[in-house]
Amino acid sequence: MTQYKFSEKSEAFCQEVFAQMLSSSDAIYGILISTVDGHDVAKNFRKDMPASKLSAMMSSILALGETIAVEAQQQQCRYVIVENSDGYILTLKLKDRLVLSVIATTRVNLGMLHSVSRNAAEKLAAHIR
Repeated sequence: MTQYKFSEKSEAFCQEVFAQMLSSSDAIYGILISTVDGHDVAKNFRKDMPASKLSAMMSSILALGETIAVEAQQQQCRYVIVENSDGYILTLKLKDRLVLSVIATTRVNLGMLHSVSRNAAEKLAAHIR
């Protein structure tokens, strides 16, 4: 797949949505949009993290979730939540070729994290071509 790149306008819109997400909770410290084949497209991290490695893994985990859903004779996988000792990573599909991942500490309310992530995905999907 060819490297996916946002226009300046789309990148600015993403950063605006990311800023809203980060301001909604100080527990959220990483937001990443990547392609389904694992390339990072846009990000906003409060900590130094390897965007390219995370992009590859996030796209893989969502693909694995989709495969599991098919094998379990269920519909499309909407999102995957990874719960760790230090927090959560919520990954969901954003349009056909993009993945949105949100990284937060354990101080976040999981329902709030899901709501913020889903709402952001809807805004981004409506704006990104």
